[in-house]
Amino acid sequence: MLKRALSGLFLLAFLLAAAPALAIVHGKPVTETDDYAHAVVGLALTDADGLPGECTGTLLTPRIVLTAAHCVKDMKSVGVVFDFKIDGARTLPVSRIFIHPDFATTEGKLSAGDIAILFLPPHDDRTATIPLDADTSFAEGQQFTAVGFGRSIATSFKSSGVMRKAGMVATGNRTAADVALTPTGDAWPCSGDSGGPVLRKDMSGRYAIAGVMSGVYSGPIGECLTGAFMVPIEDYARWIADTVAAEGSSLAAK
Repeated sequence: MLKRALSGLFLLAFLLAAAPALAIVHGKPVTETDDYAHAVVGLALTDADGLPGECTGTLLTPRIVLTAAHCVKDMKSVGVVFDFKIDGARTLPVSRIFIHPDFATTEGKLSAGDIAILFLPPHDDRTATIPLDADTSFAEGQQFTAVGFGRSIATSFKSSGVMRKAGMVATGNRTAADVALTPTGDAWPCSGDSGGPVLRKDMSGRYAIAGVMSGVYSGPIGECLTGAFMVPIEDYARWIADTVAAEGSSLAAK
């Protein structure tokens, strides 16, 4: 029977993995030539029991990260990595975390409001930013790019921690909590890709954040199957902007 995996420190409940987190299965590594290379960051996590985990986030400004709420809720520590690999990289501790008030932790189920904003202290790491997508349509066949640090092998926790990318397409299934996605090729999201951006290009070829990766289907032995789910950014754009503004900052303009 299929399960909708949301996080990994809770085993198959979320897209975060119990050791390393999910990455793009069979995904191509992100390189300096990718427009979003320095706008996507890794999250190095430690839960209340001291177990490590990983997730992904996107820079809205050099000091503000957008991610999934299930990645950071109840974590003992959250650090941000400005590198293409998490393992061994320097981490910057998060200074403040804001979780959307609608989010509820329910193992094995997707929740509305699976959005969080992380604030960082001053730093001198190389960064880029990606604006929120103004397009509010998610029709069947629309194409996206998913980016994350999750598993590159569907059954191996040890294969995560490298930033990878995959092409995705909307299935037309839109609910109050998520938009369903399916791969355009042989690569798809897995544990550790939670919180990562689902990007869409506009007519000029510029990337914008259409959604935040929130869940995947998992098989009987915990392997990541090909279905994935994103939180549509259109539903939370006002909360994101208001939260950022309340801290005295503003979002990157598209």
